[in-house]
Amino acid sequence: MLESLDLFTTPLPWALGFLALMVIELSTTGFVAGFMAFGSLLTAIAVQVGLASTPSSSVLSFLTFTVVSSFLLWQPITRWAGARRTTDAQEGIEPFVGDMATVESDALTVDSGQIRLHGARMSAVLALESGSMPLRSGQKVRIVSRDVDQRFVVEPITSANQEQAAAAAEIAAIEFEARRARQLTLP
Repeated sequence: MLESLDLFTTPLPWALGFLALMVIELSTTGFVAGFMAFGSLLTAIAVQVGLASTPSSSVLSFLTFTVVSSFLLWQPITRWAGARRTTDAQEGIEPFVGDMATVESDALTVDSGQIRLHGARMSAVLALESGSMPLRSGQKVRIVSRDVDQRFVVEPITSANQEQAAAAAEIAAIEFEARRARQLTLP
């Protein structure tokens, strides 16, 4: 059994562990396997240079490097992965701005809610300038934009903005058909 533990004192298993954990990280969501892979890579380096010369010290260095890397890198990675760097046009959201939808959840508030847009149930929030009164299920709303949490921002339909919404939807439909016709004519 002692010979099998000596395997931990060579850098090869730690490097192979790094590769295996990176494959797992790239095929799943989350960052846990990535932090473990980073810990494995640093342990392979520590074993190679002689900082972790016993099996227990190499396992301890793996655990330490994994925990330290997760504490140091968690916030920068989540900020990078969660931050929106695209516009509505680049994400394909722009055609939905101005469309009408129906409140689907019991109450649509500035914090949360659900709408039915073109037959699909979507997450939405009420625009801050619309007031704090929640909208009830069945009420009509107009898409204004999208927030940082990728939820549609909506405002209630009034007689004044209902004509605007209808005109915007008609223009969006004409633009969509024009783009589709151009795509069909391209070789």
